Amino acid sequence: MVRSMLKGKYLSNEYWEEAVACVISVINRSPTKSVMNRVPEQAWSGMYCSVSHLKVFGCVAYAHVPKD
Repeated sequence: MVRSMLKGKYLSNEYWEEAVACVISVINRSPTKSVMNRVPEQAWSGMYCSVSHLKVFGCVAYAHVPKD
C-alpha cells in the first residue's frame, strides 16, 4: 500500500515514514474478518472511531504559523 501511495502521487522515498503512518491509520479503521462487525481500533479501545478527518494522501496542505 505504501509503495502504491508514493508512486500514485509521484513522491520520492523521502516520504516513506508519512506514507507508512497513513497506511497504518487506514488499516486500523478498515473492517477485517478477525474482529466481527467492528474495526481493529474499535475492538482495541472499545470506542467508535471516525474517518471524517481523513484526507487524500499527497494533497496540498499549508501550515499555519501564528504571528506572535
